[in-house]
Amino acid sequence: MINLDLNYGLSKLSIELPNSAIVVRYGKTYQDPPQIDPVKATQLALKKPIGIPPLKELAGPGKTAAIVFPDRVKGGAHALAHRKVSIPLVIKQLISGGCNINDITLVCAQGLHRRNTYEEWLWYLGPEIVNQFWPNRIINHDAEDPNLLDLGLVGMGNSVQTNNFVANVDIPILIGHCAANPYGGYSGGYKMLVTGLAGQQSIASHHSPKTMLRRDWLGGAINSHMRSQFQSIGEYIEQKTEKT
Repeated sequence: MINLDLNYGLSKLSIELPNSAIVVRYGKTYQDPPQIDPVKATQLALKKPIGIPPLKELAGPGKTAAIVFPDRVKGGAHALAHRKVSIPLVIKQLISGGCNINDITLVCAQGLHRRNTYEEWLWYLGPEIVNQFWPNRIINHDAEDPNLLDLGLVGMGNSVQTNNFVANVDIPILIGHCAANPYGGYSGGYKMLVTGLAGQQSIASHHSPKTMLRRDWLGGAINSHMRSQFQSIGEYIEQKTEKT
């Protein structure tokens, strides 16, 4: 076992880790362990998705699609970052299935973060993608848009407002970034839908002290209150829009 003392407030926290653990220390460079090829892994996932037909089979002439991606604060901008890998492959699947490129729109799901700029999109999406869609088919979600789709209240008492455009395309696709999150357990998944594409009233119903200042706030909590809210709202949106 590896024994470590971590700085924890004004004291130390002692932990034990298995010998297989990689301990990263400040000021020292580490070589990442070998990984699978993210491009090949994404291609395989698109060919054999879980629970739904492949995008190529869902696509078709005249069908509209929205590819929703997280904003600049999620993920990276390196060549193999999730957005740069997955978005071109998703577009390829849609077009090979019969969709017209002009019927595909990119939507930045920034929730109540500020709008992302053209220059930022160039940075983390890459010019080849951005310039195919700029200026009219790459847009920022607007959490203050009065025309958001208002679905009322869900069982846990949360207000549910979501992006009207995304809710009404034939093929909505959300590309999430899964990483540890102190309140919601992890980002991506329903969190991206119910925060990134939500209205300000909806976001305020779960991003609030009532939800966040709880004993189960830790990211390691399997069933935190906020994660339960995300699950409840996400399933409700899928039910009401008949989209998965």
